[in-house]
Amino acid sequence: MKTFKKLLVMALLICMALSSLAAADKADDILLSDVPIIYGDTTFRERILERTQGERSPVGLVLSGGSARAFAHIGVLKYLEEQDIVPDFIISNSMGSIVGLLYAAGLSPDQILESVTSIDLQSMFDLTLPVEGGILDSSRFLAKIASILGIDLQLETLPIPIIVVAEDLVTKRQMAISEGDFYTVLQASYALPIYFSPVEYRGHLLVDGGITNLAPVDLAYSYADSVIVSTTFYDMDTLNLKNPLTVLNVSLDIGKRRRGVEELKNALPEVIWIRCAVEDISFMEFDRVEYMVEQGYHSAGERQEQLSTLHKNAVSQELSQKRSELALKLEESSNIYSLYQHVPLNITSKLLGLGLDSDYQKPDNSALKDDTTIGFKFIYRKGNISVGVNPGYSFDFRSNDRFSAAPAVRAQFEYTFLKHMRLSLYSSLMFDIENLAPLISSGVDLEGKIFVFNEKLGISLLQSYEQINNFEDSDHVDFFNGHTFLYTISAKGTLYSANEDVWAFNDTAISLSFQMLGDFSNVRSFVATRANSEFLNQKLDLFASVHAFGRFALDGKGDVPFFFSDGFRTTDSQIKSQGHDLTLSSNQANHLVGLGLSVGFRPSTFDPTMAELFIFQNNSVAIYTDLLWNRNTFVPYLSLGLELHSDISLLGIRTLPLTIYGGWDQKVNTLVWGFYFNMVF
Repeated sequence: MKTFKKLLVMALLICMALSSLAAADKADDILLSDVPIIYGDTTFRERILERTQGERSPVGLVLSGGSARAFAHIGVLKYLEEQDIVPDFIISNSMGSIVGLLYAAGLSPDQILESVTSIDLQSMFDLTLPVEGGILDSSRFLAKIASILGIDLQLETLPIPIIVVAEDLVTKRQMAISEGDFYTVLQASYALPIYFSPVEYRGHLLVDGGITNLAPVDLAYSYADSVIVSTTFYDMDTLNLKNPLTVLNVSLDIGKRRRGVEELKNALPEVIWIRCAVEDISFMEFDRVEYMVEQGYHSAGERQEQLSTLHKNAVSQELSQKRSELALKLEESSNIYSLYQHVPLNITSKLLGLGLDSDYQKPDNSALKDDTTIGFKFIYRKGNISVGVNPGYSFDFRSNDRFSAAPAVRAQFEYTFLKHMRLSLYSSLMFDIENLAPLISSGVDLEGKIFVFNEKLGISLLQSYEQINNFEDSDHVDFFNGHTFLYTISAKGTLYSANEDVWAFNDTAISLSFQMLGDFSNVRSFVATRANSEFLNQKLDLFASVHAFGRFALDGKGDVPFFFSDGFRTTDSQIKSQGHDLTLSSNQANHLVGLGLSVGFRPSTFDPTMAELFIFQNNSVAIYTDLLWNRNTFVPYLSLGLELHSDISLLGIRTLPLTIYGGWDQKVNTLVWGFYFNMVF
C-alpha cells in the first residue's frame, strides 16, 4: 500500500512538472508572437549576393497590399525599368504579391498588364459555400497564371528573389516565405479572411499578410540599405462610416495601416517612398486597372531625383530571354481564353455554392425556354471539362403576365476542344406542383469560332438542338404543349469594339440562321437573321443601341413563330403564341420582323457601393422602342418604355447583370414590365 502511495505521489509530481513545462512553453509561444517565421532566408541572402557580387548595396523593393489599388505597382515597375532600375529583391504582401510574384517570375510590367487586362477577372473566381473558410474559389485564376508561367514553379528559382509576407492562423505569427511552391504561396498572398480560404503550407494555415501590415518595410531593411517602397494605401472620404460592414472594414484597416505607416516613418528620410495616387479608389474597382497603372507610373516619376541615386541595374540578357519565351506562352494562353473565356484547369476543382443559371445569356441560344434556375449548385472541373448540377427552383419572371415557379434540377456539361470548338449540353427536369405536371427541357450546342483581321472580327458556326417535353400541358412553359424541338444552324460575325477619343462602338454582330421547328408529327423550316450594335459618346456618356431580327417561313404557310429571345416586349398572348402550335393557322404573313432602338445615359463616373461589398457598375437608364412587323401591313406593333440596367458586382470580381424594364404595350393597350438576369454561375 505504501508503495502504491509513493507511486501515486510521484505521478502527481510528474504531472505537475509537465503542466509547468507546458505552461512555460505556452508563455514562450505567446512571447514569440511578434517574431516572424522565415522560410528560405539563407538561400535568399545567397541569391542577393550573387546579384551584387558583394560589390554594392542591393536595392530592395517593397510592394504594399491594397486590393485592386495594388495594380498601380505595375506602373511603378514600368517607370523603374525605364530608369534602368531592376530591384535585387522584392518584399510584398496581399495584392502587391500578385504583381510582385508575376514580375519576379520573369514577366515585364507590360506583360503583367496584358495578362490582367486581356481577361475578365470576374470570370476567374467562383462563389462557393465557405466550407473551407472562404466564399470565393480562385482555381481558374491560378490555372490562368499556370498557363503562362508553367505548372511546376518554385519561389527559390524565380529570376528575381522575392519574399511574400503572410500570417499564420496556427502559430499566430507572421510568415516570411521565399521558398516553396509558387502557386501555394501566390494563393496564400491574397487569402483575405472570409473571402478566400486559408492555405496550407508546411503545417501552417496562411492568410493574407496585409491584414496586419500593409507595408512590411522593416523586413526589407534587414537585407539592404537602399529600399524603394511603393504603397497603395486607402483614404476614401466618401464612405458611410455608420454602415456596419463599412465599420468592420475600416476598423480592420486601422491596424494594418498604422503598422505600415509606423515602419515607413522609421525608415524616413532614407527610404524612397512612392505614394501611388490611387488612395481614393475602392478596393473593389478591378475594372480600372489601366488607370491605376498610369497613376503608379506618374507617382514613381515624382521620385525621379531620389531614384537617380540608386545603382543602375538594367534588365539582364537572361531576363530578356525569359520574357521572350513567356511572350509566346502569354499569346497562346490569351488565344485559348479569348474564344470562350475558357481556362483549362491543371488541377481538379470541386465547388458547392449558389447557382443561378439563366437562359438570358449573351448570346442567347435558347428559344423554347426562358427562365432562371436558382439553387445550390455543384460544379466539377478538370482540364477542358466542366460538369454542373443545380437543384433548386425554376423561375419565369421576365414579364408581368408570366410569373411562375417550379422545383427543378438543372444539369450542364461543357467540353472545349481543339481550341476553337465547344460542346455544351444541358437538361432541366421541372415539376409543376399545382398541375402535377412534369416538364423536361434539354439541348445541345456545338460551336466553332475563329478570329480574323488581328482579332477584330470573330466568326462562329453553331449547331443547336432544343427540346421541350411538356407532358401535361403545364403553363410554366409559354405555349409549348406536348413535345417540341427546334434545330438551328447559324453563322455569325462579330466586329469587336473600337474606341476613339469621343466616339466608340461596342461589339457589333450579324448572324444568319436556318431553323426547323417541329412536334415530331409536323416540321416547318425558317430562315432567320439578327443584328445588333451600340454606339457610345464617351464625352457625354450617351449611347444608342439597335437590334434587329427577322424570321421567314420557307413553306409559305405563314404563322412564323415568335420567341421571347427575339426581344420584342409584349404581354399579348396572340403574338407570343404565334406559330407554336403547328396544327393551327392564324396569321398568313410569312415574316416576323423586329427592330429595337434604345437611347440612354450611362455615367462613366457613377459606381455607387454598398458597404464596399457590392458595387453597382455599368449603370444606365434608357428609353426603348420595340417595333414588330408580323402582318401583311407596313404598320408595326409598338412597345415603348424605360429600361434600367446595372452590373451588381460582389467585391468587384463577380458580377450579376440585372435589367429592369417597364412601358406601354400598344397591341393590348396596357403596361408591360419585367426583369431578368443574363448570367450563369
